[in-house]
Amino acid sequence: MKFLAVSPEAGEWKKPSQLAGAVNQLTQACIRTGTESLAISPFYSRLLDDSVQFKCVFKGFEKLRNMPFEVWTGENPLHAYIRYDSYFDREAIYGENGIPYSDNHLRFSFLASAALAYADAIHFQPTMFCGHDWGGALLAPIAQTAYAGIFDNIAFFFTVHNITYDFHVTESEIERIGLPRKDFNMNGYEFWGKVSLLKAGIFYAKKVLLPSPGYCDGIINNHLGGGLSGFLLRNQDKLKGIQFGVNYPFWDFNAKANQPIEQAKKAARSDLSQALGKDFEHRMVMFCPLGQESGRTSETLATLLGDINKLNIFVVVGTTPGTADWDFYTPVASQEHSHMAILNTVQGSNSIVRMALAGSDILFAANPTEPSASMILKSLACGTIPLTGHDVGCANLLSNYVGDFATANAMLVDDSAAPDQMIRKLKNAVQLYSTNMESWNYLVRNAYQFRYEWDRTISQYIITLGET
Repeated sequence: MKFLAVSPEAGEWKKPSQLAGAVNQLTQACIRTGTESLAISPFYSRLLDDSVQFKCVFKGFEKLRNMPFEVWTGENPLHAYIRYDSYFDREAIYGENGIPYSDNHLRFSFLASAALAYADAIHFQPTMFCGHDWGGALLAPIAQTAYAGIFDNIAFFFTVHNITYDFHVTESEIERIGLPRKDFNMNGYEFWGKVSLLKAGIFYAKKVLLPSPGYCDGIINNHLGGGLSGFLLRNQDKLKGIQFGVNYPFWDFNAKANQPIEQAKKAARSDLSQALGKDFEHRMVMFCPLGQESGRTSETLATLLGDINKLNIFVVVGTTPGTADWDFYTPVASQEHSHMAILNTVQGSNSIVRMALAGSDILFAANPTEPSASMILKSLACGTIPLTGHDVGCANLLSNYVGDFATANAMLVDDSAAPDQMIRKLKNAVQLYSTNMESWNYLVRNAYQFRYEWDRTISQYIITLGET
């Protein structure tokens, strides 16, 4: 089995984005299963790791618009990069100051076409194509049009990391980006008179893979697909949620020391206390990370702060300067300094988040919108109990504490956006923590023992691909 993957973000970056990190992990996991894989993405000179030696290994012309391109490689043989500086040597990936680049459709159709041309030139004959997000969505139609007779009979599997990300272009551009005009209709890739690249990827895919079962269920049943809800419902047989994994060599802070997790967390608690310059005393430490994908967590926390401050809890709010959450919670934490602190979780600094998770007892995650709900899995990897809802992406994998701590590893409510449910469950957690530490430690051990590696993710991918 051979995979050819095309993604707008992947490879040997200085600091991989969430999408690049997921594609990298999937690519590495493929190899561990014996599946040959090649991931092709743009050559972003500003983002690639300066310590890696990159070199040009191929020059050619793609077939869609007969444009020249170069292929560069680094030290990882699983990745190749399409270099065309007019398209990819820009200040940002998709646009600047909130405005998308107007030629994104040309940039990423070129990426797909150049990837196919390179695969053909090196005689890499995949058994299936994998496209990631709208930037990799045009791989299948271009294979059918510009590369007919070479790659047109190969199945296309489309991974949608976030259903809200899309790019629209006018009808006049259809032929320039390799789309068959006959499919420009509401059941195809048309969206309010324009071309939707996301719809094109879904339409031409044999299977559409999403980052968690809960996210897939929400798209089908709770209209998370926004304006595409009707189209997604008509194509729901294509949709499948496969839980994304976690990079445990990084997120398991205790992996090297391999201490009993209770002992390791005591040391981590001390480290967090020192980093914040705070004395937690005997309080339960609750970490609440806030960001783009934290959903209504900030709103729910603000609603409940008065009640939370009456409990035996020290609240650590993770946020970044210059955001509304930072501006709101900083003066609050200053006023409530004996039991609340702000942690500057600089964007892209996973080490800070790991320190906070490791040193905390419970994660407060009200209605997070992250498709894979990876923060929940990262919390478990640190032996930290997540307080969240049955409605989050990975909730089907968790075991709720309802009085029996033998297998429980989470505190779950029916609706994590409901403040009354969250505070009720939080009070239960504080009661257990304060009066029965032995039982609480059962939950901690259960959480820490939970594992969902990327190898499990890719094995589900391969099973799914084999079934179609």
